[in-house]
Amino acid sequence: MENILDNPKITVIIPSYNHSNFIGAAINSVLNQTYEHFELLIVDDASPDNSVEIIEQFKDKRIRFIKFEENKGAVYTLNYAINNSRGEYIALLNSDDYWEKDKLRLQAEVLECHKHIGAVFTDAKFIDESGTVLSKKDYFWADTFEQENRTKGKWLRRFFFELNCLCHPSILIRKSIYEKTNLYDSTFRQLPDFKMWTEILKFTEIHIIQKKLVVFRILSNNKNTSANTAANRIRNKNEIYLIMSNFFESMDKETFIDGFSDLFTKKGELTDDELLCEKAFMYLKTSFEISFIYKLIGIEKLHKLINNESTRKVLNESYHYDENSFFELTGTLDIVESSQNTIPQAIVDNTRKQLEQNTRLYSFIRVLYQKIKK
Repeated sequence: MENILDNPKITVIIPSYNHSNFIGAAINSVLNQTYEHFELLIVDDASPDNSVEIIEQFKDKRIRFIKFEENKGAVYTLNYAINNSRGEYIALLNSDDYWEKDKLRLQAEVLECHKHIGAVFTDAKFIDESGTVLSKKDYFWADTFEQENRTKGKWLRRFFFELNCLCHPSILIRKSIYEKTNLYDSTFRQLPDFKMWTEILKFTEIHIIQKKLVVFRILSNNKNTSANTAANRIRNKNEIYLIMSNFFESMDKETFIDGFSDLFTKKGELTDDELLCEKAFMYLKTSFEISFIYKLIGIEKLHKLINNESTRKVLNESYHYDENSFFELTGTLDIVESSQNTIPQAIVDNTRKQLEQNTRLYSFIRVLYQKIKK
């Protein structure tokens, strides 16, 4: 046991904050794993409830416990834990969620057998505060994490057009992958995990175990960090803008072609400058609720390309795209009108705000709307 504690294969990290009703179940689900070569690092971010008292009741030698005297924030706490981890692999678990007993064993087998895979995720089961399982009818996003495996390029395409679909507390990742990044961005509150996925997929493969090995708890009164509140929806849009502005940077040619080539404006063999143009045009090919964000980024990218002598020539000759084309684009997209709420939209938002207090009713109406929309 001493050797395992000195050199654990896996560090399991639980960032703890104000989940005294659930932290015990989270800890027990780790300690009861069928995989044994791990340490459990719990970092409490100055919880105002009695989380610390509950954590300190656990006397297992595999636990290392660190408590902050003042609140540092979720991302700081997570990064601190990663920097203090001793394992070759790192797993994350929210303090209000828990795992099925075989989770670590199944994931560790994947990383041990497939050295090219940098991280392994799983599907998740959703429950409410009382432990009742939530179906698609109860919770609109209940099938979000049901994903097939893809190449790096296909994953990045999925993220570009449909955003995040990976369960953060399901991850088992090589620590060396984290070390190639700047860890999680502390300026992000809603989407630090999504930003991380868009970064690591540019240099490593990931794998999905298509089993519900995480139990993800949905709290009432929008207490989850990811809750669908008005402030979070606004913050989501701003963070998506920041992520998507640099989405194609550092993406190698092969990955971009693998993920997006069927959508290219020009077919066949492309030069590096033509690929830059294709990346800019890709922002104009979205058609969903926040497309105005993408189109704004597209305008910014095209503006730079037109003002560069080399890429301006490529735009003209390969795409017949010139200043007049750009004028047409900037004359048809009204960023303010697209992003501001109209009076009818304000009414809709207010109604949605009321419905959000009843998670099941809100999810039922969303499902019904999607069926009508089809």
